[in-house]
Amino acid sequence: MSGPLNPGHQGRPHRQARPSHSWLARAALALYPPSWRARYSAEVMALLEDSGGRLGAVASVAWRALPAWFCPPPHLHDRPARMRASLGTALLSWSMLAGLGLLFAQLTQLQGFTPAGHPVIGWAYAAFDGALAVSALVAGLGGLPLWLLMLRRARRERRGRDLACLLLPVIAPVGYVAGLTLTARLAGGPQGVSPAVFGAVTLAGFGAAAIAAAGPGLALRRLRPRGPALRLAATAAGVSAAVAAVAAGAIVVAVTGLCLWARSFAGYHHPVIPALYLALVVVAAAVTAVSAARGTRAAHTGA
Repeated sequence: MSGPLNPGHQGRPHRQARPSHSWLARAALALYPPSWRARYSAEVMALLEDSGGRLGAVASVAWRALPAWFCPPPHLHDRPARMRASLGTALLSWSMLAGLGLLFAQLTQLQGFTPAGHPVIGWAYAAFDGALAVSALVAGLGGLPLWLLMLRRARRERRGRDLACLLLPVIAPVGYVAGLTLTARLAGGPQGVSPAVFGAVTLAGFGAAAIAAAGPGLALRRLRPRGPALRLAATAAGVSAAVAAVAAGAIVVAVTGLCLWARSFAGYHHPVIPALYLALVVVAAAVTAVSAARGTRAAHTGA
């Protein structure tokens, strides 16, 4: 294993991990995919304990969890398992990207703002709208047969937990919209809701998106579907991710243009906030593209 720690110290006296750090080591290992933990967790935990549970070593382990999700070692998965792992990661990252995109639309397009003399921002708005809609449509249509397949199996086998996970993409958005409507009625005013309430609603929206995406991901891991429906979903994820990358590019163009030509609009005169936002967009788009591409490649070549 190309692990996060150097095992060349096996001949040194064993040092017990500090109690205050042992739970951090377990939390760091919990960040990894189940297949990685099943193969490497005992070995890495032993190395961490032998190192005395240093915070630097624990941080190194935690930092490398992200590549283990969107670049899973091929030897840990068979072909269907690689597709399932890629689908679960791509679904979660795509949901975060979609949430960032909707936040962008709320703070720009829905405010009716397009700087005069700079039509490129309007073009970016249109490109974002079209790309996000196509990406969602492709993902939905391509994933629907797999979702129905797992739903029928969960009902037939009376797997209540898996059934609940599969219904989360419906339950979470409905619950969020109901909460949003109630919040707007209770906390809204002539100028809308306050910035604090808007921030809370936004965070709740990302939480709802994460829950909605995590449900099918857990069902994929537990039900382990195979066959044409899984290959179709993996292929659709690759196409959807490619189109979502266009939407992300449109966001970058529009936000950059607003920072250059509309510094008086909203918070675009503070470059730090737009820069952080764009960094999140780029990371979400990159994780989605890499994960979906790996799943698509497994579906068609077995690599």
